Amino acid sequence: MTKILGMLLCIAVSTNGLIAVENAVASTVKQSTIVYTMKGNAEEAYNTMMDKPIKALGYRLPDPRKGVNEVYKKQYGSTTLEVLNFMTIVNDKKIKPLLEIDAKLAGFNPFNLVLYKHKNKDETVVSHLTASAIIEMLGITDAKVIAEYTQMMEELDTLVSKTFPTAVVTHGTYTHALKDTMMHYEITFDRPEDLDDYIDEIQETVEDTFTKKGYIMAGFFDYKQGKGNMLPSYDAFWTFSLCHFPYSYNIFDNEGAMPEVAVFAPCTMYMYIKKDSNTLVIGMPRLSNWNKLFTLKGQNRMDFMHKLDVDIPATFIEIGAKKSK
Repeated sequence: MTKILGMLLCIAVSTNGLIAVENAVASTVKQSTIVYTMKGNAEEAYNTMMDKPIKALGYRLPDPRKGVNEVYKKQYGSTTLEVLNFMTIVNDKKIKPLLEIDAKLAGFNPFNLVLYKHKNKDETVVSHLTASAIIEMLGITDAKVIAEYTQMMEELDTLVSKTFPTAVVTHGTYTHALKDTMMHYEITFDRPEDLDDYIDEIQETVEDTFTKKGYIMAGFFDYKQGKGNMLPSYDAFWTFSLCHFPYSYNIFDNEGAMPEVAVFAPCTMYMYIKKDSNTLVIGMPRLSNWNKLFTLKGQNRMDFMHKLDVDIPATFIEIGAKKSK
């Protein structure tokens, strides 16, 4: 009897151990994107949502891009998509106090609330990166920033769910830790009497240098908006939306199109100067993050991604920046 009880105890311990292992594995599954799938073409309802309803939540649309697929068709001769809309949005009123705590949050703010529809599918998808994935990629650890940013995104999803009540809601997932996700650079400069002189010069240099290399400066957002009392810890704080059209077409359209990856587009590059500082800080998420949250199809896409992940830091160095931690 004692032997049998011992065997049962051993089995119970083993089983509980197996359950614990399974639960541990399950707990590592993290959500990368939230995906709303609606039957038919839902662009009209989406466009309506992106006007007064989303602005009522406090969001701005710095550089909306509708009909990106039509631009692909015009430039490359074909498209597999019926619609592809890039809507970069930012709730700057809620983001600004959080930037005072951690400037890295600007790495995905503005971000894309993308809409797409394949020609051969009778469904429309609206999607965006989750707050938790953004926080992990940016390396943010402050509890206040995490809590308030997560709540902000939940309010956005409440609006999307209300707009599309029949949508099937799913999530992209990943299980691994996200490492080496960011580019950090700095430029030390001689601070002029009028800081705007340097700001104008460096912004023009950045735009010209990237444009000559085939990039498109698809957007710009000034967090300070020319008002000194905004973001008092900073003398300047702005973002560029960076796009590389051949790369985006290669990923989002043509054979094996992956428009779902467009939640990353365009890439947000942030730059700021702390108050009374003579250092310009530059930050941007790496393109390799795209493959960490989505498995890119085809070696040509992987090669293109790696090429830009080398070229962009090289361009920072070209404009006078040095790598920082």
